[in-house]
Amino acid sequence: MTDTPAAPSALPERLRLETRDLHVAAERSGAMSALLHGRLERPRYVALLRNLHAIYSALEAALELRRGDAGVAALRLPALYRTAALAADLGTLYGPRWAAGVAIAPAAVAYVQRLDALAAAASPNLVAHAYVRYLGDLHGGQILSTLVRKTYGLGAAGTAFYDFGSTEDVRAARGTFREGLAAVPATVAGKDAIVAEARWAFRQHQRLFEELLPG
Repeated sequence: MTDTPAAPSALPERLRLETRDLHVAAERSGAMSALLHGRLERPRYVALLRNLHAIYSALEAALELRRGDAGVAALRLPALYRTAALAADLGTLYGPRWAAGVAIAPAAVAYVQRLDALAAAASPNLVAHAYVRYLGDLHGGQILSTLVRKTYGLGAAGTAFYDFGSTEDVRAARGTFREGLAAVPATVAGKDAIVAEARWAFRQHQRLFEELLPG
């Protein structure tokens, strides 16, 4: 009788393995699929950034509010915050009235409400959302930077969202983030909840991308 390999217990590995299918599905959906194929029209790209700004603003406010919580503190990394960078890009691509001029999709509204509720409840599940956004930015986001510059004819202005510094800076940030994620104090049940929350986040991203570019 052959022993069945044990399931991974480390939170970073569990998140990677148990969200992989939903991560792929999100990348193949709506506006994100079009962006990755260089076919997303500029106004829809602006809408994508506007909705991401709403999500990051809520996430980063939540991380600051819960900065003293043991389950969140290790993933509060202000160097990774994207709210200001997104605002700068929106100012470049749309103009100073972007906040009023570009609508927030229902999926993003629901996402913001979810983050606000987690912050109010002091839930360690906030780290799931930090994982979904920041580690993605430090990986696929670097590929997107080149693609976005080519598709929309942009330089540094308009692509601040993707700028985390040099290649060495990005590599170091990935390591710091993974170390913080591994240091999150969570029981098995706590890790289960964080993984479930990350799966929800990927599904909600898929809904958002489909709302921004319906099939």
